[in-house]
Amino acid sequence: MEQLKPKHIVCFALPAWEADYLRSTVELMKGLSDDNLVLYVDYAYTISDLIKGILGKKNFEWKRLLGITKRLRRISGDDGTGLCVLSLPPVLPAFIIKSYPLFKIVNRINAAITGYYINKAIKKLQMHNIIGFNSFQPFLGNYWTINNLQFTVYYIYDDFSNVPWFKGFATIEEEKFISKTNLVIVSSDELKKRKQKINKPVEVVNNGVHFNAFFSNMKSRKLNEGYIKTVGYTGTMDNRIDLDLLETVVKQLPRIRFLFIGKVREKSISDRLLKYMNVCFEPPVLADQIPLLQRQIDVGIIPYVCNELTAAIYPLKVNEYLAMGLPVVVTPFASLGEADEVVYVAKTSQLFIADIEMALAETDDCVKQQRLGVARKADWKERSTQLMAIIEQYHTNTLIPDSILIKSSLSS
Repeated sequence: MEQLKPKHIVCFALPAWEADYLRSTVELMKGLSDDNLVLYVDYAYTISDLIKGILGKKNFEWKRLLGITKRLRRISGDDGTGLCVLSLPPVLPAFIIKSYPLFKIVNRINAAITGYYINKAIKKLQMHNIIGFNSFQPFLGNYWTINNLQFTVYYIYDDFSNVPWFKGFATIEEEKFISKTNLVIVSSDELKKRKQKINKPVEVVNNGVHFNAFFSNMKSRKLNEGYIKTVGYTGTMDNRIDLDLLETVVKQLPRIRFLFIGKVREKSISDRLLKYMNVCFEPPVLADQIPLLQRQIDVGIIPYVCNELTAAIYPLKVNEYLAMGLPVVVTPFASLGEADEVVYVAKTSQLFIADIEMALAETDDCVKQQRLGVARKADWKERSTQLMAIIEQYHTNTLIPDSILIKSSLSS
């Protein structure tokens, strides 16, 4: 069987390569780099970010922005395949600007400067027939001129209209960029519904999980027999949390321990919940430490409010819970794709309580195996394979054979 030639992929990323949390863009690109050559264009740090980095107020490799340390470095692979990361020079801060015309001017300047370094890296890596994978970066994407670009994918993992720190004109910039793309990939069914009105193909690739990392830390039910049961939540606690529901659940289940692992962005959450003796908060940890902490949990929960913001979310934690065989109780905030069939969905606090009690009383191993089966299919490698198959399908359809081009030229 003939081996497929590696594709050349340039990822124009809003998510930073370095972060203390897992980013779907990074994981998908790592997966694609096993069989292709991937250039990850890192988050465009601003001059303000650079100053904070130098002063030690922000943790990232700021020397790369100035070229003191190499901007382009290889993370994996060899000359034919693998992953390289490019750090861009610092850019002018655009999101402090209130005027849309001025915002566009600043982005044009930033794109001209950073585009030079991107094309320089493309030339050095000898990349051609490039598949451009733009991850939530239409602001510079609208103004970059990229050499050897053949096919453009736009990846959406959130809804700009519901993200408070983006100005209103972010939606305008996104719509403008989408008009130039060949394919749109979204991370949830709800995002697909919202983008169906655009005249572009839209496909769903849900978030994934490092299955083996979680599965290998799965505890046997016997390990926690005779001890207080623990209901857990991992991740940021902010305005997505249904605090009224959660407080009712905690209050009415005093014999169950509630463990919350992650950053608390809304002080009212900790203030209200720490009044109860059965509540414990742990600080955020690195992604590779989450499976170890989740060993303490008997049931995973996602108690989100149901609104426009959460409806577009596909939380990473759902597959992380499932990969350890844990029962999962959620509010009906969004469709979770394949996971919908194996989680408990509770519309009210009383139903949430009843589902937790039912989950803790589970004895059927078949149900656990079903959860593991869903999580196994959601492994990041599987998600990357799914993504590449979709890209190749549409990429192939957009390529017009030379014979057709010649015939068309002669007829005109």
